[in-house]
Amino acid sequence: MRRREVITLLGGAVLARPGLGHAQTPAGTGKRPVIGILALNASEKNTGFITGFLDALAKLGYVDGTSATIVSLYAAGEQRLLPMLASNLVRLRPDVIMADTASPIKAVRNAAPRIPIVGAIMGYPVEQGLITSFSHPGGNVTGMAASVENMYGKLVELGLEAVSGAKTMGLLVDPEGSGATLARRDFQAAAEKRGIGFHVAEAHVPDEIDYAIRLLADAGTAFICIAPSSMFNLNMRHIAQSALALRLPTITNNPERSDTGILLRYGVDYSENYQRAATFVDKILKGAKPGDLPVEFPTKLEMVINMKTAKALGIDIPPTLLARADEVIE
Repeated sequence: MRRREVITLLGGAVLARPGLGHAQTPAGTGKRPVIGILALNASEKNTGFITGFLDALAKLGYVDGTSATIVSLYAAGEQRLLPMLASNLVRLRPDVIMADTASPIKAVRNAAPRIPIVGAIMGYPVEQGLITSFSHPGGNVTGMAASVENMYGKLVELGLEAVSGAKTMGLLVDPEGSGATLARRDFQAAAEKRGIGFHVAEAHVPDEIDYAIRLLADAGTAFICIAPSSMFNLNMRHIAQSALALRLPTITNNPERSDTGILLRYGVDYSENYQRAATFVDKILKGAKPGDLPVEFPTKLEMVINMKTAKALGIDIPPTLLARADEVIE
């Protein structure tokens, strides 16, 4: 299959990485494996994650153009594009697809219910019906969990520790985001457990972000947590600056490492997730069934505190919290 033919067929963004390698072909087929990649976002950080995945594949012997055919498509944060991209990708008859988050996974599964799928960042995979259980997924999906247990409770705790005397918190939610309802449930439970007030504001599109944050400010929230959302990921700097203008601290588990102005970030190092996803692809191409491969949990988490934002807000971050940070932006 020639690269030009792939581009013409898909009409989307294709990332090809020629090189050398000697991967094993799919068990019993004798042909070069075809590996598909479907990602919701197309940010610089996301393509960096994909590069890490491809590098991990190369170390396992799967290099595009020589020992494998690898096609990567991005939806540029547009959920509506996923069904079309998934259908086009499936037309290439890939042996396995790495679909990074829940929405691409669902799109691929709708297009081809039996094709093996590896997820790199799976939030609430059991509740969303992607797998039966973490230990035995049972279907055609496996991969890496998006977070560790009680992640949102930890974010609330860190917000209370960073913002002394906080009595209420806000949650910014994208209702269109995969797992938004479940994330809202867990954040609210964490707030109630700690005896603080809880307010929610929704933003469906970027143009609604400023209004939603103003609603939270008017409600008297002491800090804002940001629920996971691909739209929010692409607009994190906007969120941080909008909140800063209203003197609201922001807390997120978004993995973006650039200085967006978010006060505190704590979460999984997703680069590890993408690299480990390559090992699932390798096992599947060697004959393993996705349903028999237990979902793995992240092992590397990091906390980043932005002291520039803290100073602008007039917040004194406790030394004990600063000492636990993996990175402090001065």
